[in-house]
Amino acid sequence: MKKIIFFISAIFTIISFTACKDKKNGLNDKPVTLVMAESNPDDSISAWIDKAFAEKASELSHGTITINLHTGGILGDNTSVMKVMTQPKPEIHLARISPAALVTYGCDKHELLDIPYTFVNRAHFWNFALSDTAQVILNEPYEKNIGVKGLFFAEEGFRHFFSTSELKGVADFKGEKIRNAGNSIMKGIIQSLHGEPVSISFSELYSSLQTGIVDIAEQPIANYLSNHFNKIAPYMILDGHQLGVTEVVISADAWKSLTEYQQKALIEAGKYAGEYCKKVAEEAENKSRLTLKSEGTHFVEVVDKSEWQKACADIIATSSQAYPELYKEITDFAK
Repeated sequence: MKKIIFFISAIFTIISFTACKDKKNGLNDKPVTLVMAESNPDDSISAWIDKAFAEKASELSHGTITINLHTGGILGDNTSVMKVMTQPKPEIHLARISPAALVTYGCDKHELLDIPYTFVNRAHFWNFALSDTAQVILNEPYEKNIGVKGLFFAEEGFRHFFSTSELKGVADFKGEKIRNAGNSIMKGIIQSLHGEPVSISFSELYSSLQTGIVDIAEQPIANYLSNHFNKIAPYMILDGHQLGVTEVVISADAWKSLTEYQQKALIEAGKYAGEYCKKVAEEAENKSRLTLKSEGTHFVEVVDKSEWQKACADIIATSSQAYPELYKEITDFAK
């Protein structure tokens, strides 16, 4: 009788151990589908990174996480997507947004990433993006309870001004109507260059350039090509006023609904996507530039940026004064 009891006990122990192991490995996690918004087209760098993230999340979660990606702004621009994601039980669970979209929700540390001429080169950015300092900024929206959590940073390349007429230098911006994406730093940059800021949504930018509502806008090179802006505004000056920093966020409700294992899978998938971006972004930009040249885009190189930095000195100083130590940490990654 004792042998039978021991045998039954052993069987239950094995079953219990196996169940705990499966739970720890996420093998028994309930499958979830997360809807993700992307404002850029399917063939853009951002969409490539989204897809790499989605594939890795599925792999690491043993197929229990499916990310349903919608590109081309089908689900809306940054502003409208954030409005949805910050509501209870949102229909959009993930999005690739700009840091500026979070500044309007009180995430002031995010504004540091938009300060002009902060990042010297891509290596500087990636030294920061893969650091503990980056985590401080990623954690900000969740800590402030605004309804989303930052998962990882990526980049689309340095942003440059482009126009329907030739741009040779700072003097050419005076009095021109320049598209403002709706954030205070971009507005400050435009005003520093003595231009007229005009608030235009991304979805309306192409038609606004066509009709003369704006004369000048700015984008990273690859996005400039993928959105076909070169067809109507074929002049670009390579001032590199900002790096196109992007951030993937998840709604707080969706995050809390995941198991611990699924949460870890998303974090690791984000690291993978960041490394993937680090590999492909510069190469894709170089290819885009060659294509643009062949299609007639006129590029003007900016060898010395001191005139541009001097023009933007006030906006740099005022935008960094709230978190001077944190901003210094970010700039120090250039060393």
